[in-house]
Amino acid sequence: MEQTRDAGLRAAVTAAMLAAAALVAQQVAGKATRDALFLSTFDVSFLPLVMIVSAAASAVSVLAFSAALTRRSPARVVPAALAAGTVLLLGEWGLSLAVPRLAALAVYLHMAVFGATVVSGFWSLINERFDPYTARRVMGRIGLGASLGGVAGGFLAWAAAGLLPVPSMLAVMASFNVVCLLALARLRAAGLPGGGRAADPGTGPLSGFRVLGQAPYLRHLAIVVGLGAGIEAVLDYALNAQAVAVFAAGQPLMSFFALFHTGVGLVALLLQTTLSRPALRGLGLAGTVALRPATVLVTALAGLVDPRLWSTLLARGAHGVLHNSLFRSGYELLYTPLPERQKRPTKTIVDVGCDRLGVMLGAAVTLALGAGPGTASLRALFGVAAAGALASLLVSRRLQRGYVTALEESLRSGLVRLDPGDVLDSATLATLAHTNLTAGASALLKEVTSHRRGAFGDPPPPAGDPVLQAVTGLRSGDADAIRSALRALEPHEAALAAHAVPLLARNDVLLEVLRALRRAAPRATGQLTDALLDPRQPASVRRRIPRVLRGCATPRAMDGLVQSLRDPDFEVRRQSALTLARLAERDPALRPPGPGLFAAAVRELERGAQAWGEEPDDEEAADEPPQTAAQRGLAHVFTLLALALDREPMQIAHWAVLGQDPALRGTALEYLENVLPEAVRAALWPHLGVRTRRDRSARPRQEVERELLRSGDTLAGGRDLRRRPRR
Repeated sequence: MEQTRDAGLRAAVTAAMLAAAALVAQQVAGKATRDALFLSTFDVSFLPLVMIVSAAASAVSVLAFSAALTRRSPARVVPAALAAGTVLLLGEWGLSLAVPRLAALAVYLHMAVFGATVVSGFWSLINERFDPYTARRVMGRIGLGASLGGVAGGFLAWAAAGLLPVPSMLAVMASFNVVCLLALARLRAAGLPGGGRAADPGTGPLSGFRVLGQAPYLRHLAIVVGLGAGIEAVLDYALNAQAVAVFAAGQPLMSFFALFHTGVGLVALLLQTTLSRPALRGLGLAGTVALRPATVLVTALAGLVDPRLWSTLLARGAHGVLHNSLFRSGYELLYTPLPERQKRPTKTIVDVGCDRLGVMLGAAVTLALGAGPGTASLRALFGVAAAGALASLLVSRRLQRGYVTALEESLRSGLVRLDPGDVLDSATLATLAHTNLTAGASALLKEVTSHRRGAFGDPPPPAGDPVLQAVTGLRSGDADAIRSALRALEPHEAALAAHAVPLLARNDVLLEVLRALRRAAPRATGQLTDALLDPRQPASVRRRIPRVLRGCATPRAMDGLVQSLRDPDFEVRRQSALTLARLAERDPALRPPGPGLFAAAVRELERGAQAWGEEPDDEEAADEPPQTAAQRGLAHVFTLLALALDREPMQIAHWAVLGQDPALRGTALEYLENVLPEAVRAALWPHLGVRTRRDRSARPRQEVERELLRSGDTLAGGRDLRRRPRR
């Protein structure tokens, strides 16, 4: 089963790499062909106006493409768009032989309408085809294919410039589309989950704008995309103006643009293969995305100092290199935790609509400045690019928080994606996530009946000194005498608590002892914690003292429970962690420090299943589902992690990594990667059957997760996790 899944994953990744290479090769060759055709037939002064018109046409196409994605999966929409684009390219090739000027305009519009739209759709397909955890593993390889395609497309355009007329490149672009179509067919045949699910039929063409209005995270992504496109438009015009002033029209211009895009592709490939993983590991997703505006800011400032062709090439090249390598690697992963109902209607709007809007604004600014190839105009364009890069850098800093929040929401929404046949198993796993936090029906019934018997059937306490009589009863060994003495415990808690503690080892009076000691716990906390930490006490007693302390929400009780997390007996450690979770839920101020909890989790994971073999108490086991030693140990570890971080997402992550839904498991692993320290991840991964990798993005200490219950669509499963009857 696992080998079949791995083989399917390898086939899907290979097909995705080939499709990305063909698609990006077509885009790079298309940009060189587009610029050479247009600048060979029109003056450069017409360029800003054509950019505005083509961006407006692209914005209109975004609405149609977004509406299509709300009704059909990307696996159907993207191949259809590629097929239509192939037919149009061949038609434009024929048109160029008869009316070159009209063909040049048609190609410019074609690249605007189909270029970014199809690329965005392709990455949507990839995001749906792979779950978040798998996507992080394979996105680098798919990005590598895209970078190789960029180099191949630029090199082919440069080689063809000396052999073929410029319009002949349109036929070459059509052939790249055919290769991409064949690769997408192979990707679909790989049969991985996620790529062919039907979209929500209730959504409409404007649903994406409604989602954008409700999701700040998506709005921040939209701003980053729009600012990047505006910067690119400004730098594109500056580069084209400099190129026209230096090179002759026709094949010289074609060779210049082909060499430029080839160089950009080669450097992007170098960065993708050498810096992609270190950047994701060291800077995180948001930090990797922020590298593009940071670098453009530096190069634009250099252009302000010396506005010539070399500085224009440097600034435009830096933007293109980082966009096609590190930026793309981080940016596409930012979409992986979003549910399809948000991703499908909005991704095209963000990727293409906001991109085209940015191009329109950049072109409008260029027109307003009256820019030309002169030094003053170039300085003005570099100033605009620097300001846009600075704004984009500031917005990029907010993406990490939104990404982690989206992961939390995806974990919660993932509960409803399971099939009905999995409901029973899911409930069992959800119970394991908070093992032993609730009383079972049998224990509750036993407690009620014992209480009634003690209230109406016990003999009256003996006369004389009440403390001595109570001690005599507690030490008598007779169950009825013990119950009678326990009722006298309350007015003499401090004196009698030490005599009642050993009775925790007896199952026949356990519930009465627990009830009496819980009443005494606020005044006898020191005695209870001393007994908990005393290795001379029987293990059966120390295992049950944490259950007594559940009714004692004080710092002193918490300190004793934290110290007992080092106890050699696993069941003592487990019960102490569960009690700490109960106390922290009642009073968040009692939450133990995170570093100590992480250290306790690492110790547990290093001990392994051999140290988790102790059986739980009989009374506890009657209320728990059957568990293996490994299951009990992992449940204990996740209890500690839920104490250190946020309880509900960590409980759901525990349930998800043990479940049968691969997409939800991947989302849970991605969440754990983003919130757990390195030492905890390294110790936890082998217990989950996950290989430790070197290509993880940075895991900064996340803020306490917020507003998990703010949504109106609170899930029934989530409510069950929070509903805890008191014992």
